[in-house]
Amino acid sequence: MRDLYDVLGVSRTADINEIRTAYKQLAKEHHPDKGGDPEKFKELSQAHETLSDNAKRRAYDMTGSINDQQPNGFDGGSMPFGMPADVFSHMFGGMFPGGNPGGPPRKREGKGPGKTQEIPLRIIDYYQGRTLNVKLGRQISCKACSGSGGSSFEDCNTCNGAGQVNQRIQMGPIQMVTQTPCPPCGGKGRKTVGKCMSCSGRGVTHEEKTLEIKVEPGMLPGNTILFSGMCSEHPGFTEAGDVTIILRESDEDTRDTSQWTRDGSRLKTTINISLTESLLGTVKIVKGHPGYPQGLPIEIPAGVQNMWLGTYPTLGMPIRGTPKYGEANVTVIVTPTEVELATLKENSVLLKNCFPPLGPGPEGVTVVNRGSWKA
Repeated sequence: MRDLYDVLGVSRTADINEIRTAYKQLAKEHHPDKGGDPEKFKELSQAHETLSDNAKRRAYDMTGSINDQQPNGFDGGSMPFGMPADVFSHMFGGMFPGGNPGGPPRKREGKGPGKTQEIPLRIIDYYQGRTLNVKLGRQISCKACSGSGGSSFEDCNTCNGAGQVNQRIQMGPIQMVTQTPCPPCGGKGRKTVGKCMSCSGRGVTHEEKTLEIKVEPGMLPGNTILFSGMCSEHPGFTEAGDVTIILRESDEDTRDTSQWTRDGSRLKTTINISLTESLLGTVKIVKGHPGYPQGLPIEIPAGVQNMWLGTYPTLGMPIRGTPKYGEANVTVIVTPTEVELATLKENSVLLKNCFPPLGPGPEGVTVVNRGSWKA
């Protein structure tokens, strides 16, 4: 959903007159009867309806959503015999839950809606750990007016500051007098006067917070970091919701680093060696290991064969919360070089004398499948 202020083309500090003027001009331009787009006109009407109502606008500013706004009054419960709960609330002064006629929305105990944010990290970030500072913008109740939107208060004229009014109810021959919350002031006994200069009467202000995200060595993609109560304050709840940071795996930014993959506490890679190196053994410098910026020396023993897997303890990822490390798995691919292939052809007789005889082939077998081989 687009920002409602952008829909009407007004600033977030626009007063009610600016909002109405902008709506009227745009509504004429986009009215379906004049060939305008019905969806655009519907969007304009929705924006005007929300931003021209102080309560709805305050809720939208806090939550960024028109779906989270709570309706004034009771929560839709009902009482026996098919009578609505707010009728009993009027009759018996709030003995039965569910009514708050004319007053502000009731706040539910607990936290409001939360937000999630994904943070992509490289292998080296998970290996070494990292601290990130992320700025967060949110709406909070205006401290100057305690979220009322007014510059001052005065006693309610209806209840003379008592917050309660008497109500007479005739039930057959019986007349009952009950006390109910005063509708104009919502049972508070006073009303706001004027407009708060700090929040322009909206009851909320904007603030920026810096979240310090500490990624511990050995954390995994999918791990979460919770910041309690850091969302915008919500008019329907007693506490602000939580911000949840979800760690993800990013695309590696270098060719060397991308050769390593992670599997829990293991690090895996594949390296190519020549035929000579596989026969005699060698030491390879493997680039991209997050713990060895200059390259990781790996010993390849003599006689290693193609697709063999080498396991090297303590060369994997840190194990979170411990001083231990996982293992590294290195798969070798033996690829003869052009020089080695030429040497084999030139010295085939010598090699046959150096190695044990191959022995006779299978008896009674005629070779018919002679493939085409390329060097």
